Amino acid sequence: MRPGVDKAMPYDALTMKAVTDELQDVLPGALIQNVFEPDDLEIVIHFYHLSRQINLLFSVNPAHARIHLTKQRKKGKPRPSSFCMLLRKYLIGGRIKKLDNPPMERILTITLSPPAGIPPVKLMAEIMGRRSNLILLDDKDIILGALKTASAERNPIRPVFPGEPYRPVPSPQGKLNPLEMSARELHSVLENELSNSDHLSALINGRIMGISPVLADELAYRLRGKNKESMSFSEQLHHEIENLFQKNGPATLKPVYLPEQTLYAATPLTHLQGYRQIEYGNFNEMLDEIYQKQIREEQQNQWRKQLSGAVEKRLAILKNKLHRQKTELSASTRASEYRLYGETLLTYGDRVTVGSVETVLPHLYETDREIVITLDPSLSAVANAQRYFHRYRKARQGFKKIQKQIRKTRNEMEYCRELIYTIDRTTGTSLEEIREELLESGYLKKKKKTKTRSKGLEKPQPLVFKTTGGRTIMVGRNNRQNDYITFKSAVRHDTWFHVRALPGSHVILKEVSYPPPQEDLEEAAFLAAYFSKGQESGAIEVDYTEIRHVRRRPGGKPGAVFYENYETITVNPRDKTFRERFNLG
Repeated sequence: MRPGVDKAMPYDALTMKAVTDELQDVLPGALIQNVFEPDDLEIVIHFYHLSRQINLLFSVNPAHARIHLTKQRKKGKPRPSSFCMLLRKYLIGGRIKKLDNPPMERILTITLSPPAGIPPVKLMAEIMGRRSNLILLDDKDIILGALKTASAERNPIRPVFPGEPYRPVPSPQGKLNPLEMSARELHSVLENELSNSDHLSALINGRIMGISPVLADELAYRLRGKNKESMSFSEQLHHEIENLFQKNGPATLKPVYLPEQTLYAATPLTHLQGYRQIEYGNFNEMLDEIYQKQIREEQQNQWRKQLSGAVEKRLAILKNKLHRQKTELSASTRASEYRLYGETLLTYGDRVTVGSVETVLPHLYETDREIVITLDPSLSAVANAQRYFHRYRKARQGFKKIQKQIRKTRNEMEYCRELIYTIDRTTGTSLEEIREELLESGYLKKKKKTKTRSKGLEKPQPLVFKTTGGRTIMVGRNNRQNDYITFKSAVRHDTWFHVRALPGSHVILKEVSYPPPQEDLEEAAFLAAYFSKGQESGAIEVDYTEIRHVRRRPGGKPGAVFYENYETITVNPRDKTFRERFNLG
């Protein structure tokens, strides 16, 4: 990876400046209609202005601290916090009076014109990673409440607690605000430090306030590229920062997003010009889109981890269970041996010494051999014989039963491996379907029932493709969808496909009787191979048969089937022609 691309998404001072500039165009005068609290670290304020609804999101989540307009329809918690109720009391019915973002700071002050009978207040939004906060102040800058509070005992330097005076965020020690300095003043402070251009990025990030590592890399790159002899590095740096922050007017910026690096910036990143940069016309829209995507992906990864963990736990239990069953099966194969020991002890019982732990006696059926028999020293020869006859009967009766149990355990282990493969590849509603399946299977514990009525899952939504001939191919993305397309959607003469001996999707070719035309057959078989664990293999065998020859496995899990009267075709899941045909990566 190239230098400068492994940074987290930076909500820096320039981002705050850009967001504030856009909010200045839409929020002043807006009427506050409601306040919601989607989670413990997030507040959404609903405004109405110029005949349209506006939603402003504040997040103090350390991983996603930010402010921006959002189009998402977020619901509030069933029981909002006292701070949310406080905001509703002071804000609803009021209007936005003004917005203020101090230069080079990640702070936004929102001053409000209160509704009748309510004293004036203002909101202080501080977007500073793990120290981010949203604070409500009265007109004398006394704290009324905050999303995250800290008493004087916990934070004696800057307590954030109702009744305490608001203390401004301390300026970072050793950092400079070039917008409050002339180029000459900045040069006098940084002259010696800036003499070594090899460490420009680290210096800019460490000495200039409000500059993220990504923006520091960009500024350093621009300074090296200019190489103006008439201007020192410090003068060029001052010039670049003034241009970006537009000290005397609204910032004129071009927000960009680099999807491969999960980075955004308020200006095109020329030091990363080799990477794809998507330009946006609106900073708030960009932030709303990319954070929504990132948070959704993180939530899905958490779900995958939870679901996979539950299945892997069950798989470990099954492996131990299979080991025990094999031990029992091994013991059950000794039925004839136990019977021989019992008969031998009854025949030669008079030769057995009482209290012995073992005895050596002649073999009943092979005159030239002797056998060693382990004994319980507390029992007589006859009692030891009866003990072996009991083992013999148990082993004989249990042999078939244990074989059946082993088959059942192996089938469930196969089901678990299929689940793990599916969980790793699936997204969105398909994960919810898998979660529901695991709850029904007992792999996940069901939460205690509440009075609120839970909504049932929607109808399964398998992938749907069209063959070159215009026929429909359905692909299940999880066991619930596999079960649905195979036993509910498919009709008698449809063709069913599945990769041989590997986890993979059920695939149904519809609208043509069995056997299908060769072109349709190859395309459906390709999809069965592509949506399987053998996706990156060079050649995969795919079994196919008429749907009426596919049956549910008795007592099996969803998606577990038997099939017969099948044929096999070999396809290449890496075939570029087929991948392009179905728009697959």
